[in-house]
Amino acid sequence: MPAIEVFEAKASVKRDLDAWCLVFGEGQAELSGGVVDPGVLAERLRVEAEERVQRWLARRAGSICGVAELRPQQHDPAAGFLRLFVTPSARRRGVGSRLLARVAEDADVERIQATVLTGSPGEPFASGWRVVLRLELHEQRLDQDTLRRCHELGMAARSDHRLVFWQGAAPTQWVASFGRVMGHVLDAPGAELQMASRAWDTAAVRAWEAGMSRGRHLLVGAVVHSPSGDVIGATVTTIPSWEARAAEQHDTAVLPGHRGGGLARWMKARQTLRLHELFPAVESVTVTVNQQNAPMLAVNRAVGYRLVRERLLVEVSTHRLRGGPRCGPALA
Repeated sequence: MPAIEVFEAKASVKRDLDAWCLVFGEGQAELSGGVVDPGVLAERLRVEAEERVQRWLARRAGSICGVAELRPQQHDPAAGFLRLFVTPSARRRGVGSRLLARVAEDADVERIQATVLTGSPGEPFASGWRVVLRLELHEQRLDQDTLRRCHELGMAARSDHRLVFWQGAAPTQWVASFGRVMGHVLDAPGAELQMASRAWDTAAVRAWEAGMSRGRHLLVGAVVHSPSGDVIGATVTTIPSWEARAAEQHDTAVLPGHRGGGLARWMKARQTLRLHELFPAVESVTVTVNQQNAPMLAVNRAVGYRLVRERLLVEVSTHRLRGGPRCGPALA
């Protein structure tokens, strides 16, 4: 049987920290398509200030074969978001179930949320959990067909609008209006179940930028309304490194008064071209979208995104888990 231990990153030996981060990174890539650099993750965990994050590991024959992290949800302090990954060779041997039982025993939240892939092994493992959202993982391959399509969509002239791009921190003249746009990310269906409402003042924007840029490159594309000089739409991409082959698309939003005119499609098409120009090694971009967000699904299809896999955001009470955890191979 695997041994389950609490994992304290700052106190761990380098071998354990590296192994934990490797299992976590590979599991996250399988779940979301994103790239997690184990070395960058290890450095972040060494200096992390968040005291409420809890972590565990599972060992078999001395080797780490499973990891778990429970992070408090900012938008709902009574809930924690669980990431639990088991190496492929250790699945279907009770490792995931034993990790989950220990998480339930130690958790200081009332409810636990997680995302699982539809189908086996993720969905059977979370059988009995409440489905909160159905999500789609889309991938955009930066091949010649996609780039040609984005060029056709993105190069059309638009009166009263122009596109600007920046890496890292937003230029001073656009911080306030960019923050107002980011406040409307919560307009998307189900967004309030995944993120906290916040006041997007200058300090909040700068804090968000610092977090998004930690260990990776942050690229923002924005639509500026020429008469006012304000940002009225924005889309966000992160890239792990200059040599990375995969990037991640994050938030895209347009102010309510400017929707319905194709600005999101225009902006995302041009963002793709800018990404290819700045990071030519990137071959694909992934993004997660709620199945009920029909407008964004249509925008993604227009700029070349295709469905890769489906995921479920699920939730269960900690009390219920303590009463009898499910048996299964892996939860993510």
